[in-house]
Amino acid sequence: MLRAKSNLRRSKSLRCRPRRDTGYPAGFLSDKLGRRNILLLAFAIFLVTYLGFALTRNIALIAVLFVGYGLHQGIFRSVGKALASDYVPERLRASGIGWYNAIIGIFGLVASLVAGRLWDKAGHPAVFIFGAAFAVIGSIALLLLVPAKRTRDA
Repeated sequence: MLRAKSNLRRSKSLRCRPRRDTGYPAGFLSDKLGRRNILLLAFAIFLVTYLGFALTRNIALIAVLFVGYGLHQGIFRSVGKALASDYVPERLRASGIGWYNAIIGIFGLVASLVAGRLWDKAGHPAVFIFGAAFAVIGSIALLLLVPAKRTRDA
């Protein structure tokens, strides 16, 4: 039991530290290179990470994948909020970010429910392949729906 708790703490650390440490640099890069480009990078990291989780049982590689997942989270959360705020008038910026977080939370809940069902019915690889497929769908949607450059004109 103690070993399981220790491993859980280590895996959270492998994910949380990169998430914490990438938010500011990702935001800075998105100011220079464009939010869409940095979000595409986040989707690419997510895709590779989830395919890795689906295909490996190597514990060292899984540790590296946790770091990758933390990088994705740090980039996606910070730059996603920045992108959302770019499309909301200044007087509604706080409400817009609140709605953004609510929608991300709702979709996260639905994704977790689907993942649990997939895990039970088809095993862990199906969950991660499903997630990787949505990284591709999200990337395509981002390319089709979000202009390459957006200036704040609100």
